[in-house]
Amino acid sequence: MVARLAMHSGFVLASLICILLAHYAAVLPHEYAHSFMAFALGYKSDPLVIHFGGTSVGNRISLINIDERVDYVPMFARGDGWAAALVGFAGPGLANGTMYLVSLFLLRWPIVRRNVWLFTLVFWFNFMNVANFFCYVPIRTFASHGDIGHITQGLGLPPWLALVVLGTPTALAMWFLYTRTLPQALGRIAPDSSFRRGFIVSLSVVIMFGYFGLAGFVAYGEPSHTLSALSLGLIPILLILCRPSRRWMRTRVEASRDPIGLKA
Repeated sequence: MVARLAMHSGFVLASLICILLAHYAAVLPHEYAHSFMAFALGYKSDPLVIHFGGTSVGNRISLINIDERVDYVPMFARGDGWAAALVGFAGPGLANGTMYLVSLFLLRWPIVRRNVWLFTLVFWFNFMNVANFFCYVPIRTFASHGDIGHITQGLGLPPWLALVVLGTPTALAMWFLYTRTLPQALGRIAPDSSFRRGFIVSLSVVIMFGYFGLAGFVAYGEPSHTLSALSLGLIPILLILCRPSRRWMRTRVEASRDPIGLKA
């Protein structure tokens, strides 16, 4: 009993470290992508300068106050809305989009599949990039500022069009995460442990819909507040739908137990 408790505690701690590292790996390139795009377009003198948000414990863990330190006002003042849109898109679109595709490739790479903790880190890295999609579209699609606001205002697009155009790939990425990547992760990380499977599923749902989904509550307007509230409501639904004991989940988990990871 004591040995099992120690094993579970070690797994939880190691998983949380992987999640923290994956979060950093998804957020920092996102912010630097904004910064380097602004530099490339002539709207920033030093692309390496960003604001890390302070040294509080909360910010060190979540990076919630990090900022690219890009001034969008001159872009709009000069009529360069397209530049503001491109800089805004660089973070979630170029950086997180590219890293998401790379992470999908890495999850099927035999070298990664053979090392459980390397696979765990890459899985959460994949998850964090999808979560970055979700916290912008749909959560902040109707905001007048922020990345999506810069895109819609810069291109003169109505928010609902951005919701359709950008929300479609986000929806597909989330569907693939919970119906393909998550079962694959359970089969590789926790092939014979119901505790570990339940832990991974619970964390993936709560972090996605209970943390990233709350972004709309932070000064982004009433539509974003409503979407964040709806996100919270999805937590119990997803926990039920993705329960490891469900037949569809068990089937896909079993299909992912191939040690070299060649099965879908």
